Amino acid sequence: MTKPRDIVYTPNEAATLAVNAIQERRQHPGAGVRLGIPCIDKDMLPLRPGDLVTILGRPSDYKSGLMQFWARNLAHEIIDEDAKQDIVVFVTWEMAVEELCLYDLAAVTRLNAADLSQGRIDDSAWERLQAAAMKRAVTPMWFVGHSIERRKRRPRLTMTNIAKALLWVENEMGFHPRIVFLDYLQQMEAEGGETRRMQIFENVHRSKDMALALGCPVVLGCQTHRRVDERKWKLAMMGDGLESSNIEHTADKMLSVWMPKRTEQLGDYVEDTDLKVTDRLLLMSMPKQRMGPAGMWWSLYVDAERNFISELAREQEAKKSP
Repeated sequence: MTKPRDIVYTPNEAATLAVNAIQERRQHPGAGVRLGIPCIDKDMLPLRPGDLVTILGRPSDYKSGLMQFWARNLAHEIIDEDAKQDIVVFVTWEMAVEELCLYDLAAVTRLNAADLSQGRIDDSAWERLQAAAMKRAVTPMWFVGHSIERRKRRPRLTMTNIAKALLWVENEMGFHPRIVFLDYLQQMEAEGGETRRMQIFENVHRSKDMALALGCPVVLGCQTHRRVDERKWKLAMMGDGLESSNIEHTADKMLSVWMPKRTEQLGDYVEDTDLKVTDRLLLMSMPKQRMGPAGMWWSLYVDAERNFISELAREQEAKKSP
């Protein structure tokens, strides 16, 4: 039952909370969650507890891949910091846990994920895979979802059940999420609302509430309208979230991704740029950033088979090196 006192703040309390927050940020000016790609981190303010970030894109534009890459980077940061009680949480409605972890092993071993999924590896690669699995077993990246092996135990993956599970992880197991990734909005199970649009609207609110309740950022993948593909420049804008205009109002930051090879001819130039369309080109923009600059875009290099992303210029320089 809601207690009025829990949601009412006097002027003095509000001022004290604001000063405390500013003081904490003053003492730790670089604190917060970063993406781990320098050209983007230069412009994107670090994520703070309570932030909701959405990643917009059409199918096959690498939304899930970006979130997996980001999650893995942060998990390795936690290891480097020896922050034993912090974890990264990745919630998936789209893939089985086994399939999701397969990409982690591919990234560590530099083996092709497609080969791993088909079991096409020799004895030498198998040894590398087992060694990588041992490292993965102590990497603080937790999954929430369903498993093929444990398919007979499949509770509903509603936002309410996920929030309860994460509070249990924190209160009973003693691990605090540094960040939570939700992959992705249009796949979430219905909870409240008579129409699909209202159900998605509600799940956006629940995603923001999760960020506030857990005291960590939440990153939410979101599919966009087909109309995006009718444009020459196909990086999604703020109002392009499929079946939910609520995203542009609720999100603190919005990122957009586009793999030009999905819509353009390989070897052609991307509209109004000197960038050639390749298998490895990924474009990203930031349509919204509360309390910070927005509207910029970046060209990135992506190795989808090994789930690796870097600055395109840096990758090109590396290839030119003797």
